[in-house]
Amino acid sequence: MDKRISLLAATGLAALSLGAAAPALAAEPVFPLNGPSALVLQPYPDSGASKERSLRYELDYVGPGNSFPGEFTVTVDLTKAAGAASVRLDPAKPRPNCTTSATAIVCKQQGLSVGGAANANAFDLLVSAAKGSKNGASGEIAVSGQVAGASVTTVTTRLTVGGPDLHLGELSLKSEVTAGEQQDLPLAFANRGTLAARSVALELDASAGVEPAEAYDNCRRADHGGRGATTVCRVEGEFLPGESYRLAPETPLHLKTTERAHQDRLRYGVVPDPAPAKDANDGKPATGKTLKLVKASAAVPVTDSNMAPGTARRAEDTDLDPADNERSFEFTAKGARADFEAVTASPSGKVGDTVAAELGFRNKGPAVISNLRSGQSVARTDIVVPAGVQVTGVPLNCRAVNADGSDRTDRLGAPRYFCDGGLFADAPGTYTGRFTMKIEKAVADAKGSVTVGEPVAGGTKPLSFDPVAANAKAVFAVEVKGGTGPSPSGSASASPSPSASASASASASASPSTSVSAAGGTGGNLASTGSSVGPIALGALGAVAVGGALYVGVRRRSGGHA
Repeated sequence: MDKRISLLAATGLAALSLGAAAPALAAEPVFPLNGPSALVLQPYPDSGASKERSLRYELDYVGPGNSFPGEFTVTVDLTKAAGAASVRLDPAKPRPNCTTSATAIVCKQQGLSVGGAANANAFDLLVSAAKGSKNGASGEIAVSGQVAGASVTTVTTRLTVGGPDLHLGELSLKSEVTAGEQQDLPLAFANRGTLAARSVALELDASAGVEPAEAYDNCRRADHGGRGATTVCRVEGEFLPGESYRLAPETPLHLKTTERAHQDRLRYGVVPDPAPAKDANDGKPATGKTLKLVKASAAVPVTDSNMAPGTARRAEDTDLDPADNERSFEFTAKGARADFEAVTASPSGKVGDTVAAELGFRNKGPAVISNLRSGQSVARTDIVVPAGVQVTGVPLNCRAVNADGSDRTDRLGAPRYFCDGGLFADAPGTYTGRFTMKIEKAVADAKGSVTVGEPVAGGTKPLSFDPVAANAKAVFAVEVKGGTGPSPSGSASASPSPSASASASASASASPSTSVSAAGGTGGNLASTGSSVGPIALGALGAVAVGGALYVGVRRRSGGHA
């Protein structure tokens, strides 16, 4: 036994001498606590109660796995807010296991997971100026978290009594546009707050058919695939209360209409005191020009925003009244043209096999067709099934009809299908859905077809914007190979055309999920295959052509989402 111990010890020493280390312990997970870095408060009024503002902090789950079982303790330290602000839990969004004192709010939470219940990881506060506080007074809230076996980041929010209140001037633009033309964008705003803004961010959130004509070194552009782009220009300075500001004459902005225009929207806004950009160097060459602002000779009229209440809230942390910082304008392009082409496939197999085919359409452009404004589908795909096969799986955006186009109860096994093309079609972009079909028998010269057009009773009609009618319909067949029995595997692979191959990208009206479900259907709408559309970066796409968070990639909003 002694010899064995000596041998083991010698082996261990040899391993150490060779530099071998014991397995490293896995690093503890770090869970981010997200919240705003700053919040401005309405000054305490001469009479009545102080106006409260919402403040949210939220724990984010970061792997491994999908959950962490520990008990989290979140502490809101109020000691440095005393005299400047009054803070309390939001009674409209109660949380269990919270205690409140004059110096802290402490909440406990059991476990953290991905995709939990709504607001399960959020801590909502109401904050107002403290009684007796003066304009310009400041304090801070420090929010920290503790949990065994992990760590939680700390968030500090600076509170200021008073602040800028920027009102954006309304632009008088031409709503009917043509490709190639430009319009002046005389952006202007007024500060009707109690404190100056030390910098502002001007934002132009444009859909695919319109874009700024100029480039400046203090402007950054974030592309959103076929959805358009957001351009943010940060201008340093002192923008005083009671004053109005406009673009300097030597640094104008113009909006140009491109050949991609159809139904477009421009959303424009101003954000006071934005957080510094983390991606300031985007690798683009310097132009030598900087966008500038100057005092306006005439006051900018203060009018309400034309956007829905609750939508224009992109400056909610640094502006006293964020509801009037944004406006929007809609355009219709005259003579917009887009070539919609039918997409088919040519699957093959033996009798008894189940084959698959990607069927739909592609937009060959040049216009990006968007019906987000009207809510109507951009097109319908009319699919006629070849004789001798029975459909066993269809995309969720397709409904079964009889051969004459009349309604039908049974979803599977129909001779014909009408498929909704969705609200948006990028250019170039291919939108197909996966159909599965069982080969029941060989039928000589059996042909199916795919037709893309405007939805009408019983089928489709030519699209008014499509200049090429000949490719809106295409035939396809299912090749039946020799033999009458099923193949050994029981299935045969489809042979769709290269243009109909699957891709990870998808339009807003599409779903990348087209796998056959157990019920015989496929998930999602027509998938965009080969489209240039990337992950959707902006929200509220159903309401606006681009929409989304102001100052994308530049400032961090409450809740930790850029």
